[in-house]
Amino acid sequence: MTFDPFDADTVHDAWPALRSLREEAAVVSVANGLRYVTRHAECKDTLRDTVAFSNASGFKAPGVVVPVEDRTLGELDPPQHSFVRRAMVTAITPKAVRAAEGFISSTASALLGAVPRDGGAVDLVPLYTVPLPNRVTVHLLGLPASDADMIAAWAKELMESGFPATNRSDRGEGFVNAFPEFAGYIDSQIARRLSGEVDADDVISRLARLEVDGSRLTLRQSRAMVRNLITGGLTTTSQLLGNLIHQVLTVPGLETAVRADPAVLDVAMEESLRLTPPVLLAPRGCVADVSIGGCPVHAGERVVVGLASANRDERVFDDPDDFRFDRPNAGDHLTFGYGPHVCPGASLARTVTRVGVLELLSAFPAGSLRLAPDYVRVNVPTFFESGPRTLDVVTAPAGRAARRRRR
Repeated sequence: MTFDPFDADTVHDAWPALRSLREEAAVVSVANGLRYVTRHAECKDTLRDTVAFSNASGFKAPGVVVPVEDRTLGELDPPQHSFVRRAMVTAITPKAVRAAEGFISSTASALLGAVPRDGGAVDLVPLYTVPLPNRVTVHLLGLPASDADMIAAWAKELMESGFPATNRSDRGEGFVNAFPEFAGYIDSQIARRLSGEVDADDVISRLARLEVDGSRLTLRQSRAMVRNLITGGLTTTSQLLGNLIHQVLTVPGLETAVRADPAVLDVAMEESLRLTPPVLLAPRGCVADVSIGGCPVHAGERVVVGLASANRDERVFDDPDDFRFDRPNAGDHLTFGYGPHVCPGASLARTVTRVGVLELLSAFPAGSLRLAPDYVRVNVPTFFESGPRTLDVVTAPAGRAARRRRR
């Protein structure tokens, strides 16, 4: 079977196939005429080259063209990318993220307080790994907290549909037609800031006032960027948090090590990002003839930077298929990209996940939380993401857990 990086059934758990592709060459031809970059060094070189490679097609399937005004940050090239990115990251600077840690902690604690502790199975995805990053993103963007669940539902529907690849749903083409309620909500938030009804120095206000080459972004451009912040803040962090909780509960010795020394969690998080990357690939369009690792790539060809493959490159990582929470170079993964397009929300994703896991371990004493006996990990249906669709766990009161440990 030909490897198809845009097919969810193909890419999820495709590790043996990716190993074979790395052995074959640094760049291989795959389904639909795509060129797939397999190795770590060559992926880095491709990601940093903004001259020969364009972001314009983004995650869209071959042949799908999105108008410039409707493109998200990851679909823009310099110089416009640089101006827009500068405005977007003001909401999620390291200083802003640090200032939000108290909110993250209290929100996590409140969500965990609502998790039943009666010994029955519960799914942490809808109860915890989705609402926590969503509520944090809503808070940082300055959107009403009461709208958080509605926004999360819209974002989930969009990301799990065919829209990221096709730019359409059964309701129409383009975001405003495919998801009219979601688009209308964002438009109303932008309009309230432009009219002065909402007088705030938040990121939506900055995007609404942003000028590029002397002109403000259009409503369509601002809408695309706000959608980008909402969906990116929800899905990537949600997958990372779900993956790491799953690994804490399944990797031998990890939970014990983190409880003894929370600093272990930082390396474990990077190892989780490497081994089960929330983002599996980064598409590019080749606009000039170039060579990648000695393999010629021609203008007009579509290139897929295989982040998931690079993260398991045997040339960089020893025993690349093993989860090692003492791995010295775990942070060398490419999950958040590299170069000028590195993910602006990486710091936020790490902070939400670190606080989220530590709050989980604080809320549930050792031995009181474990995966349900019949749990089978099923990946989210999005073709470019890796994360648990459900995370079924069983809980036990602290007293019962203590008795179980003594046996």
